[in-house]
Amino acid sequence: MIISFIQSYLAGSSVAEIAIFASLTIISLLFSLTVHECAHGWMARKCGDDTAYMYGRISLNPLAHLDPMGALSMLFIGYGWAKPVPVNYRNLRKPKRDIALVALAGPVSNLILAFLFSLIYTAIAVFMPANTAGLVLYYAFYIAATLNIGLAVFNLIPLPPLDGSKVLSCFLPGRVAAKYLMWERYFYIIMLVLIVGDNVPVVGNIVNFVWWPIDFVRGTLINLFAVPGYALWTLLESLF
Repeated sequence: MIISFIQSYLAGSSVAEIAIFASLTIISLLFSLTVHECAHGWMARKCGDDTAYMYGRISLNPLAHLDPMGALSMLFIGYGWAKPVPVNYRNLRKPKRDIALVALAGPVSNLILAFLFSLIYTAIAVFMPANTAGLVLYYAFYIAATLNIGLAVFNLIPLPPLDGSKVLSCFLPGRVAAKYLMWERYFYIIMLVLIVGDNVPVVGNIVNFVWWPIDFVRGTLINLFAVPGYALWTLLESLF
């Protein structure tokens, strides 16, 4: 994803400007993954389970949460995941409700970050000069917003062990939920196919079909999140 953006939008930029863009993007990626997992752990503790806290997972240290394959997936295709936070469901006060709350905490935190990054890149678009430096900063924060939306949308897919599967399992009968969550063992195989299958004949068509609705939702949210920022900054610019 970063490479394609550099080729498409930053062609002709200096090495220093591309380095700034890449550095800001990687920092925002690590920060976003960290906040996502911290949110899970924080919510689990609020709901009665201290497991994540005892394992040091309510931390702003990215190394505590990093999943290499998930991070690379985020960089290259805009969707990814971090190392799951441990939760002991038996400690939760109201398991059915709390499992869903813990699962939703991560994606919600990323949507909040995406909105904040959207405010920043729209402010850059309105107030900064239309030069290369402004363009680099604009796209760095735009990518940061996009990555957070991608992280939220992707993790809400009901594929174990993603957050969406935890939410869905709360609405399933016990035995059905247990069998459904066992699909987690196939997660990395499925993701490998979805990530690299785009270049394989026939399989690529299936992969593109699977990604299309996810890409559509992400693109729609990016546009929606930008509207308040542009409206706010344009109003302030006209007033002052």
